[in-house]
Amino acid sequence: MNPLTPTGISERMQQIEGTLSGVGEKMKETATLPLLEARSLSDAITANVQNSVHAWIDAHPIFAWILLHPLWSIGIAIFVLWLAFSLLTALVDAVVQLISSILKLPLTGFKRLLLPRRFAKSDSSQRLIEVLDRLEALRQEQDDLLKQVKTMLASERNVKERAVSSDQTLSAKR
Repeated sequence: MNPLTPTGISERMQQIEGTLSGVGEKMKETATLPLLEARSLSDAITANVQNSVHAWIDAHPIFAWILLHPLWSIGIAIFVLWLAFSLLTALVDAVVQLISSILKLPLTGFKRLLLPRRFAKSDSSQRLIEVLDRLEALRQEQDDLLKQVKTMLASERNVKERAVSSDQTLSAKR
């Protein structure tokens, strides 16, 4: 056969077409193989996760009950958010207090260096003396007030006794 004749050209075209279709089929198989493997891997992972979740729910039925009751779930979610917010607030407060202490440390150190201990002791002893003097003045005032109360009660008693005795003398005269 002569390749330059129309039949030779048509046969050659058919051979090329067969080769190209074979190459196309092989390319399609090669391209779909990773996709199939990925799907099977994805299905395997999904099945494994589902089995694990079902096993956990079977082992912890209280959580399954809570998940099946939406009002409880909402309440628990609100509680968890509140708890997280409280913990975060406590953490922030602790950090602020720590930073404040760290920043105040040099000032308290300078204060202790500048003020000797004997002045600090005399200040505290002076304050103690002032407090004791104030307590003595308050005790003296309390004693004075008690004397006034006693005199007022005694004078009221005398007034009542006089009224009773005058009533008795009036009734005796009649």
